[in-house]
This record gives sequence, C-alpha cells and structure tokens, in this order.
Amino acid sequence: MEYTIRHREDQNIIIATARGGLDPKIENLMVRGIMEAVGSTGSTRVLLDIRELQYELTMSRIFERTQEVLKQREEFKHVSRKVAILYPSADPKIDENSRFFETVARNRGLPYRAFRDMESALEWLTGT
Repeated sequence: MEYTIRHREDQNIIIATARGGLDPKIENLMVRGIMEAVGSTGSTRVLLDIRELQYELTMSRIFERTQEVLKQREEFKHVSRKVAILYPSADPKIDENSRFFETVARNRGLPYRAFRDMESALEWLTGT
C-alpha cells in the first residue's frame, strides 16, 4: 500500500490518496499523517481518495474500523470536521460497503461521507 498526503491550499483541504493492496499498519500510519496535516495546516476538511486501493472488507471489519478511527481521532487535539471518502464506483459490493461505513461512522459521531465522484465530494467539503 502506498499513500500521499498533501494540502490543497486554494481550498484548504487535506487530500490523501491510497493505492495498492490494503495494509492495516500502513493505513494507520496514513490516518496519523492525515491528522498531523490537519493540525499543522489548520484545515478542517479531508478528501480521502481510495479509488485505486484494493481491499475486501467484511461488514464486521468495517464496523471495527470505525471504532479504531474514533480512537485514533481521540488522541489528537486537532481533527477534521468533514471527511469525504472517494471510492470506486464500478462494484455494487463496494458501493454497499461504503454506504455501510458511512452510516456506522456517522452513528459514532464521525463526520464522514462516502462519494463515487470527485465533484460531489468537493462540493460537500466546500459547501458549494
């Protein structure tokens, strides 16, 4: 798994992109890096682009992952107020899992929404 994290200054958005095969240890490093970027830039909005990430998650693992993210967020003073997750749209199973993750995350108070296209994700993040 590879990832990049950058700050899009014109919209004050942290953009993280992940690709390759999912590796939970590297995923946790990426989440930590995103939170550090939020703290250092003052940005409250994150776009997580996982369209090129290969992963297969069960419903129980999705549920567990939201718990892990919640714990990680509690460790940081500065966290995002909005996180848009951009996922591949070709597979109905991924669509279902992404919606489930969004529902579980929002039920836990996490400000996450899942999107199939960049335009919708950016519109939600920027409020336009």
